[in-house]
Amino acid sequence: MKRVIFFTGAGISAESGVPTFRTGQGALWENHRIEDVCHIDTFEHNYELVHQFYNQRREKLAGVEPNPAHRAIAALQQRYGERVVLMTTNIDDLHERAGSPRVRHIHGNLLELVDLRSREILALGYEAFDYRAHPRHFKPNVVFFGETAPVYHELFTLMNALTEQDLVVVVGSSEQVIAFCAEAHYGSNGAATIFYIDPAEPSRYDRNAFIPYDRHFCSGAVAALHEESDALQAIRDWLEP
Repeated sequence: MKRVIFFTGAGISAESGVPTFRTGQGALWENHRIEDVCHIDTFEHNYELVHQFYNQRREKLAGVEPNPAHRAIAALQQRYGERVVLMTTNIDDLHERAGSPRVRHIHGNLLELVDLRSREILALGYEAFDYRAHPRHFKPNVVFFGETAPVYHELFTLMNALTEQDLVVVVGSSEQVIAFCAEAHYGSNGAATIFYIDPAEPSRYDRNAFIPYDRHFCSGAVAALHEESDALQAIRDWLEP
């Protein structure tokens, strides 16, 4: 049975107003060093700064809304059930708020805390964490540099199980942290069909002799996945009998 596997990155949420972490003037690292707010080796030393930073992220997230690209993916999941898989590197909840019933967060969830002693995951929502009133072993449930991402095993197991029955759609990923297109191509031994939705032209792959995708939709996520778009129609055609 044919499937569609979405891998989404910062670009899809940027169109809702969520700042990206790496690129552009609105990047979250602009006024912070990565080593200070997102590295496990400095977390204990920078405990208060880290929680201030992520408290601000939650506050800002509460003020943005899912965009039509989030909703288009959610509608496909609702219609085609488990034949539409969604994994995201984003730590926001915009896919869930758009109506996606199944979202796998590769790099964690901003709206949760983890107790580093017990590994218990605690729901926080959009509330600020009162770090002054709690012991210093609570951490945002976000994968920091220097940590192992638990979902990576699941991610690459999925990549290596892709077949000619799978359409991989990579949306809004810079491909710098995880090269989804390349990983999907090599994991499937070239069998999977791969769409790359990203406004960069040329794409980062265009510098290579080998291009690991079948189609590059050179636009933002919202433009690529609007109701009458070529990309969305191609995805629907793939899923129809």
